Amino acid sequence: MAWPLLTPSAAVTSIVFDLDGTLYTSAPLLQEVTTAAEELVAQTRGVSRKEGKQILASAEKRLCEIFDEEPTLTHTCLELGISLVELHQAFIRTLRPERHLDDDPILAALLDALQEHCDLYIYTNNNLALTRKILALLGVERYFKGLYTIEFTAAPKPDLEALQQVLEDIGGPPESFLFVGDRPNVDLREPAALGIATLVVRETADLLQIHRFLNIIP
Repeated sequence: MAWPLLTPSAAVTSIVFDLDGTLYTSAPLLQEVTTAAEELVAQTRGVSRKEGKQILASAEKRLCEIFDEEPTLTHTCLELGISLVELHQAFIRTLRPERHLDDDPILAALLDALQEHCDLYIYTNNNLALTRKILALLGVERYFKGLYTIEFTAAPKPDLEALQQVLEDIGGPPESFLFVGDRPNVDLREPAALGIATLVVRETADLLQIHRFLNIIP
């Protein structure tokens, strides 16, 4: 799915990044996330891990049919009656990003160049503890002025009210923002609806598009 940038504006002063899948990709860590959710579903239902996996898959398929798009893992778990607190406690207990992530000097250089021109923020469905750990492992935590995690919004993306909370906390008109993410329907649809510039990225190299968009040479 193509997701075009809006008309560039010299007024962009805040860049808001998604985290997982945007600033890094890791199939093994993603599998840990999925496994943690499957095990939590199994525990709450009193069934085996295999049955928990089937229940999660069935719920995901049902939501996909209802909304005609793939749901996030968070929304699927909420549909099954698992609270955000339960889900993220399970993530904190079981996920080990240090097994899969390392210092990323290329990402650091790209963010360093952007930081000289704009304030940088994270807006993620992840929790604060894991967000900080992941950014520290990548070696880029120092570049971000603010971290908007699930604790701040109390609602997973996509959610217009949660987005408005983030925008109001940062401050500035729509043209002062650029939102960057890997999932158009999750990370970018709501900002785009408000007239905010958006950019889809699939890997670190795609972040160079931001520099071109803002006429910055990293």
